[in-house]
Amino acid sequence: MAVIPQTKPAYIAKENKMTGVEVNHHPRHRMFADSDADGTQIAQPSITTVSPSSSSVEKSRLPNSGIYPAPPTSGSTFHIYHKHEVHLVLTPLPDPTKDRRLGPTLAEQKAKRLAKKTRQACPLSPTSPDDNAFLLHTPYLSFHCPPQVLYLGDTKHAAPAILIHSRCFWREYKLQLGPTIVEVLDSRGVVGLQYHADKKTRKADESALKGYRVRGWRLWGETGKSYVHGVKKARETGEGIDPDVFEELGLEEKPKADEVVYLRWTNPFSVHTRRYHFSYRGIDFWWKGTGTVKEDRCCGFLLRYCHLKLVAKSPATADEHQPEVCLGKYTASVASKKSGTLVLFDAAILRLVDEHVPALLGRESVDQMNEQEGVTQNEDEEDRLTEKETEDKSDEEAIKIARVKKSTLYQVIVATATCMIRAEKEKRHTLMNLIISTGDGAGGAAG
Repeated sequence: MAVIPQTKPAYIAKENKMTGVEVNHHPRHRMFADSDADGTQIAQPSITTVSPSSSSVEKSRLPNSGIYPAPPTSGSTFHIYHKHEVHLVLTPLPDPTKDRRLGPTLAEQKAKRLAKKTRQACPLSPTSPDDNAFLLHTPYLSFHCPPQVLYLGDTKHAAPAILIHSRCFWREYKLQLGPTIVEVLDSRGVVGLQYHADKKTRKADESALKGYRVRGWRLWGETGKSYVHGVKKARETGEGIDPDVFEELGLEEKPKADEVVYLRWTNPFSVHTRRYHFSYRGIDFWWKGTGTVKEDRCCGFLLRYCHLKLVAKSPATADEHQPEVCLGKYTASVASKKSGTLVLFDAAILRLVDEHVPALLGRESVDQMNEQEGVTQNEDEEDRLTEKETEDKSDEEAIKIARVKKSTLYQVIVATATCMIRAEKEKRHTLMNLIISTGDGAGGAAG
C-alpha cells in the first residue's frame, strides 16, 4: 500500500524571517492594506501558489528593495528592561526571559551570571556596546543627587550624551546635552570636581555643570568602586594625578553643556494630568497619555492609564488649529523585569526634521543641497525617473533616517521618554502606597 506523504495545511500561519510579519493564508483570514500612525501605507506580501505537482504549500514573498532595505513602517522598536532595579536599558533586541510575567527563572539567571563572568575574564573580547541601544544610568553618590546619564549604547562603556536633572514632585526635568558631556564624566558616571561651577554661576547660566569630589571613603552600593579605590591609592602613594587638584590643569574656561532642554509637567491639577511638554529647535513636543494602544496579555487592562504617545506641532504659524503629528508611542508591560515597549516612527520624524530642522541632517535645506550639486528637476523629469533612480531615492531616505537616529533630536526624544515613563511609574506607586497607608491607619483607628 502506497504511503501518502503528509504535508502541512496551507492555512498555517508563517513568519517571515527578515521582517517578523506573521502571514495567515487561511481563506477566512484575509489581509488588507493597513497604515501606521504616521500615515505610511504598509505593503502587503504577494502570494504565489506552487503547482500541485511540486507542492501544495503557498509561499509568501516580500519585495526586495536593493542594498539598503526600505525603512519599516512601524519605525524603531525599543524594548525597555530594568537593570539592577535603578537603571533602564532600551534595546531593539527582545529578551524572551524578561518578557515573561515573572521574569527569568533561577537557572536562566545563573546562566546569565556565568556568561557575564566569562566576558569579564576576557579583556580582549571583541564585543562592543550596541550603538542602536540606550542606557539610562542612575549613579549613586551618598548625600548627593547626581543627574542621570543617557548613554548611546547598552553599557557604560558607550559614549554619554545627556545629563538629566530631576526636580521635586516630577514637575520639571533639565536635560544638558552636547559633545562636552563625554569629556566631563569620570568612571563614576558623574561630573568631576575640576568642571564644577558654583551655585551662583549655575543659577545665572543653565548650561553650567555641577561637579562632585572623589572622597576617600565610600558607602556600600556607591558607583565607581574601582575608580575610588584607585584615586585613594594614588593619594596615599603620591603617584598619579589627583582629579580633585584641578588648578594644575590650567583651565581658562570650564566646559559647559551645548544645549539645554526642559521637560515640564504642564497641568498637574487638571483633567490632562498625564501631559509633559518640551521644545526643541522651535518645535513643540508633548508626551501624552493614550488609549489607542493596549497590553494584550492577561491583566493588561490594569495598565490602561500607563500607555503614552509623543505628538509634535510645527513652529508657530497663523493657523492655531494646526493638527498634531504622532511621532511615537509607548506600551507598558505586565512583566516584572520589563517596563514596556517604545516605538518611534522614524519616517514621521524624518519628515518633521526635513521640513523644519534640516540642519540636523547635516545640511541647511534640500533646495540648497540640490543647487550645490547642480541638480534641477521639474515635474516632467520626475515622471520619467527610471527604476534605478527610484531605488537611489529609497537608499537616500534610508541614509537620512540613519542620520536622524544619530541626531540630538532623537536622543532628546528617548531621554524625555525615559523621564516620563519613570515619573508616571513613581506617581502610581506613591499613590498606591498612600492609599494603603491610609487604609491601614483607618483600620487601626477603628480597631
